[in-house]
Amino acid sequence: MKPTRKHLSSGASRGAFPAAFLAASLALVLLSAWPFCKGSTPACAADLKLGFIDTERIFNEYKGVQEAQKQFDQDIQTWKAQATEMKSEVDKLRLEVESQRLMLSEGKLKEKETELQTKIRDHETFLQRIWGPGGELEQRNDALTKPIIAKIRQIVDKIGLDEKYSIILDAADGNVVFGSKDLDLTDRVLEELGKME
Repeated sequence: MKPTRKHLSSGASRGAFPAAFLAASLALVLLSAWPFCKGSTPACAADLKLGFIDTERIFNEYKGVQEAQKQFDQDIQTWKAQATEMKSEVDKLRLEVESQRLMLSEGKLKEKETELQTKIRDHETFLQRIWGPGGELEQRNDALTKPIIAKIRQIVDKIGLDEKYSIILDAADGNVVFGSKDLDLTDRVLEELGKME
């Protein structure tokens, strides 16, 4: 699993797309504000205060992320060591069963084969529990990143409100991370959707 910015790790490198998307988003915001400006001051578009953050850079430079990444890497190494040990036990027992197949009594052979199947099942269960969907790896990642994301969100919200930004975008992916409630058209869209039913 290759982590993204939401996950620990540095993520993929940014190209021109996010910058282009940011520019397109800005243009869309300004154009969508134009109908509200009719009849008001000519400087209406200038009244929109826009800003952006770069979460990729924050995740690369913030010490808290680096510490969380270190812990996450240690957890992964521990799980990998456990998985390797379990796989070694399976391989060793499989070799033992195959090499002693002709020498073991039917009862003893069945006992060894049952033990082998149990070890195989335990190994597969362990892998699924750690690396499967919703597994411990994903849960650990969430536990380590959610407090960091909450701190970033709190700071962005404070800056947005205190300094009266209309919208703050994320340069890394073009998402709005703060928006003035006056610009939120979600209720209107939901209202129109309700009329269409």
